[in-house]
Amino acid sequence: MRVALKFGYDGSRFWGYQRQPDVRTVEGDMIRAMKKTRMILDVEESSFQGSSRTDRGASAVGNVAAIDTGFKKGEMLKALNSNIEDTYFWGIAEVENDFNPRYARQRWYRYHLDKDLDLDMLREASGLFLGEHDFRSFCKKDDKPTGRTVDSVALTKNEEFIKFDIKAQSFLWNMVRRIVSAVVKYAVGEISGEDIENALGGEERDFGLMPAHPLFLMDVSYGFEFDVELPIVHPAFLEDHERALLRTELYSMLKERAE
Repeated sequence: MRVALKFGYDGSRFWGYQRQPDVRTVEGDMIRAMKKTRMILDVEESSFQGSSRTDRGASAVGNVAAIDTGFKKGEMLKALNSNIEDTYFWGIAEVENDFNPRYARQRWYRYHLDKDLDLDMLREASGLFLGEHDFRSFCKKDDKPTGRTVDSVALTKNEEFIKFDIKAQSFLWNMVRRIVSAVVKYAVGEISGEDIENALGGEERDFGLMPAHPLFLMDVSYGFEFDVELPIVHPAFLEDHERALLRTELYSMLKERAE
């Protein structure tokens, strides 16, 4: 049986997402919990695959991983949550044998901005990123093609934050944080719309990089639904004021999915 698992985590507790020797990572903790419960015996044999490698310091509400397992499906979420810290498994779905979570229909990221920024100016700049563009000036350089298509951008304001929501099928490394940096610089008058348009047309520019901790991977979608189960979390998590933002986003997502 192959299953997809939906999970969130507190990025401030880890040295990044991808497993590495000698440091604590999200992926490393997941694999240890899966082996401890004998959900998997070997990473390769179980075809363990993840959807999105978030930046070091960034958190997630709805990331996805998939494994082959003989473990009873109805007991998997409880078993994982009982054997892991700072990661919260809340969704599960049985999938096709060849399912790879990297091939998603859409990814949704949210960045939390200072509430005192000019919302109209932020929206003006954000609209420039819609559609297909060359994002070479909005990513950490590697050998990957830099063309991407942004499906939607939305900004909403509450008493604490301006929430910057952006959705696309795939993102480049640091792409969201660099887009947000450019949008903020436009809103405060440091750059023009023409500067952004020229960069999206392929001109090399550097608009800076926003901090990782206000960035959340909110969800990854595939066209099928996950069975949702509220994770049993440590009481300290519920009382930890430093993690209030993660708690709010995680539980609002769970409430929405459970309704």
